[in-house]
Amino acid sequence: MLPKIHAAFGAAALLIIATFWTATVTTIVIGDKYLIAMAKLGIAWGLLALIPVLILTGVSGSRLRQTMRGALVGAKQKRMKIIAFNGIVFLVPSALILLPLAMQGQGGQLYWAIQTVELLAGATNLTLLGLNMREGLRLSRRRMVAA
Repeated sequence: MLPKIHAAFGAAALLIIATFWTATVTTIVIGDKYLIAMAKLGIAWGLLALIPVLILTGVSGSRLRQTMRGALVGAKQKRMKIIAFNGIVFLVPSALILLPLAMQGQGGQLYWAIQTVELLAGATNLTLLGLNMREGLRLSRRRMVAA
């Protein structure tokens, strides 16, 4: 049961982050300042869902890790440290700084520098979460074969 719960939380986190990233890129391409501001507002509110989902993913992953060993588990753990670091240091602060700037219609150098950092950190986290999902699927297949 715990592996399914962990997978659901992990998939939800990946989906939320992909939604944030896609909304940002789409509104930038469209170029409408109102849409950009609304995307930033949605992302800020979405953090209220994302942060608990990431915490629950981490807690369930830690519980699963207690009964598992191996290179795949170690690789997932290392990636999660990078994901958490990116989120705490780059993504959450960027979202909270970009929101008022976007609401004021500001798109100067500061805005675009922070936006670039946010997109790069978000793409990194999407990649790392995708790799963790792939490894999790491999681990679940091993459990099914061993059972």
